[in-house]
Amino acid sequence: MKYNKIFSSLLLAVTVVCSFSLQSCKDQPDEFELSGGVPTIHYIRPAKASASDSLLVQAYPQATICLVGENLTSIKEIYFNDKKAILNTSYITENTLIVQVPSEIPGLVTDKIYMYTSDGQKVEYDFHIVIPAPVVTAMKNEWTRIGEDAVITGQYFIDDPNQPLTVTFTSISNSTTIKVPAENFKSITHSQIVFKVPEGVEEGQIEVASIYGKGMSKFYFHDSRNLITNFDGATDVVPQGWNIAATYSDENGIDGKYVQVGPAETEGGWIEELKLPFWCGNWNGDPMSITSGPGIPLRNFLDFSDWQNMSFKMELYIPKSNPWSAGAMQILFVNNLQCANDSWQNNTYIHTSADGGLDLPRALYRPWETTGSFDTGDEWITVTIPLTDFVYNDDGTKVSTTMSESSFDSFIIWPINGGVAGTVCTPIFRYDNIRVVPNL
Repeated sequence: MKYNKIFSSLLLAVTVVCSFSLQSCKDQPDEFELSGGVPTIHYIRPAKASASDSLLVQAYPQATICLVGENLTSIKEIYFNDKKAILNTSYITENTLIVQVPSEIPGLVTDKIYMYTSDGQKVEYDFHIVIPAPVVTAMKNEWTRIGEDAVITGQYFIDDPNQPLTVTFTSISNSTTIKVPAENFKSITHSQIVFKVPEGVEEGQIEVASIYGKGMSKFYFHDSRNLITNFDGATDVVPQGWNIAATYSDENGIDGKYVQVGPAETEGGWIEELKLPFWCGNWNGDPMSITSGPGIPLRNFLDFSDWQNMSFKMELYIPKSNPWSAGAMQILFVNNLQCANDSWQNNTYIHTSADGGLDLPRALYRPWETTGSFDTGDEWITVTIPLTDFVYNDDGTKVSTTMSESSFDSFIIWPINGGVAGTVCTPIFRYDNIRVVPNL
C-alpha cells in the first residue's frame, strides 16, 4: 500500500510537469524557429512604424532598419559589406527583420548586404552604407606643446590610401592654416589620431579631413577663451580663501607656471591641504565693486549670460607616484551672497543642508571610481565638464536647484566626499589654464 502511494504521487508529479511543458509550448506560439529555404528582400524601410512608408537604399552606421520580404526566418547571419551585424530573433518574423547596421567601418566596400542561411547559401541585396565625415570630439591635452605628441579622439578617421587623412590647424587670430606633415603622424585608427604638433601652429580649431569629408574640432587648441587663471598673471584671479596650501612651479609644465596641492593623505574626507578656493572680495567692502586685481568676482570680467552652453575646462596632472583613489573632485561656483556670514571661512557652503550646508549645485569629477585608482600617467590631460552637468550635491545626490548667471562670483576645487567610497591615498593635483568656454 505504501509503495502504491509513492508511485501514484510520482505519476501525478510527472503528469503535472508534462502538462506544464505542453501548456508552455502553447503559450509561445510565435517562438522563433530557423526555417529552411532562402530569403527574398522586397525593400528596406526605417524600423520606426511611423516612417514605414519611407524606403531606404542607404543608411549610416548604427542605424536601425527593417528588411521586408519573405522567408526572413531563414537568415542565420547577415553582413553589411564585410561587417557582421547582430541578429535578435525577437525582431525576426517571416516577413520582417529589424537589425542595426554595424558601427565598424567596412574594410572592403561592396555596397551589399549578405544574408547566409542555415545550409550556407548566400543571398545578396544592394544597399549603401554612408560613412560620415570625421567627428573630432576631444584632444587628450588641448595644451600639448609644439613638437610633442598630440592625441585626438573622435570617429570616422579613415586613412584611405588613395586619399590620405589630413589634420590642419587654423589660427583664430589671422585664419592662417598649417597642415600636419605626413611624417608627423604616429598612428591613425578609426577613433584616434596621434601626431607630433608642427611648428608655427596657434590657438584655434583643428580640421580632420578624410575621403568622406571634413570635420572641425569641438575644442580650440591652446584655448585661452574665458580664461579664469593660468597662474602666470594673465588674469588677477589667484587662490584666495581659508587655509590654502598651494605651491607654484613651472617644472614639467605646459604653459608657464601651474599650481599644485598635495601630497596629502586622504580617504576622501576633510583634507584642507587639497582644496583650492578662489573667493571674490576683500576686507574692505562689497566684492561686486571690485573691477580688477585680486578678489574680482568672475562675472565682473567674464560673460556667463549663456552659461547653459558653456563648459568648465582645465589641464590636470596627477603623477604616477601619487595616484588618486578617494573622494570626488568637487568643482563649485558660488554667488557672493550665498557665502555671506563667513560661510566660506567655515566651509559650510560645500555641504548638504542636512549638514548645515547650502545644497549648491556642483560638478563631481571622479575618474578613479571605475578603476579603483587614477593618475594621468605623468602627463597633462584636459578635463572638460559641461556646466549643465553641475547638478550634484556634496553627497553625490542631485540637487533641486540650478545655477544662474549670478552664480559665477567665486569657485572652489576640492577632492572631498561626493558620496563615493575609496581607499587611502596621498594624491598630488596640479592645475593649469582654468577656464569656462563657450561650446562649439
